[in-house]
Order: sequence, then structure tokens, then C-alpha cells
Amino acid sequence: MYFNKWYTLSASSIMKRTINDFYQESKRLRKEVLLQAEALKEHPLHFTITNGITMNVEITKSDLKTIVSKASRDNKFNAIKNALAKDIPAYLRKSKYLGWRTIKEGKHEESAYFAYFDRKLGVRTILAMRKMKNGGPYKPYAIIDQYAFENNVSELQKGTPL
Repeated sequence: MYFNKWYTLSASSIMKRTINDFYQESKRLRKEVLLQAEALKEHPLHFTITNGITMNVEITKSDLKTIVSKASRDNKFNAIKNALAKDIPAYLRKSKYLGWRTIKEGKHEESAYFAYFDRKLGVRTILAMRKMKNGGPYKPYAIIDQYAFENNVSELQKGTPL
């Protein structure tokens, strides 16, 4: 790749990030999300979005704290997940609706079902949004990797949930 005739940039001259670099970045981004979450303590974020389905969404301090606290073994994924957690509305706007599934028996009994949204930014990420029972809002629950999605999420149903 040439910027001009005097300077050549090669792939070997670009600094490669190490596992520790991604770990440090994920910690830095986690701290930023937690500071952002403090602002939601008294005033949760509410918005409506249509992307495959129409959702009335509520994001609270607890929701963001839960997302950044669920870490995988992959520090690169954790850094990307924490960066995406900083702007859940943008994630939902730029993602693809995958479908929904009912809750697993004995788990998440306050939820009616989960809806899943897919976005690729360096790695594939899937945002799990849970629909609260009794007409409650949708709330972000987790940003998971492809492996967790394929191994923990049963058959998705397409279209509008229940």
C-alpha cells in the first residue's frame, strides 16, 4: 500500500495487538461503560426501535453492568463487546434481527422471551434482548459470541414474538 512515492506501508510494519493489549482495552472500556451506567441510575434510557420487530426498550444501570460483567475467555471479544455496550441503540439500529425463543424452564422467570440481534464488528456478536413479562419493556441482557450463541440458544422462531 502506497501513501506516496517516498513512503511504503507494509503489513509487517503495522503494530500487532497482543492478548494483554486487548485485556487492557476491555478493562478501560468496561470502566467507561460503568461510568455511563451511573447516569442511568436515576433516569433510565427509554426509546422505541423497529428492526425486524418493534420494541419499547429500557436500559438501566443494572443492564449495562450485567453486560460488561459477562466476560468470555477471548479478550478481543470482551473489548469489542464492551465498546458495543456503550451504545445499545446504535447496536440495535445496525444489527440484523435473528429471531426469538422462549425462556428455559426455571431460568429468567421475570422474562417472557428473548430476541436476538446479530452484528459483526471485528468478530460476530449477538445481542440478547429480553422481553419482560406483563407488557414490560425489552431490556438488553447480554452480548455473546458465536460459540455461546450456537451452544446455548435453542431453535429460534422467526417473525414477531408471541
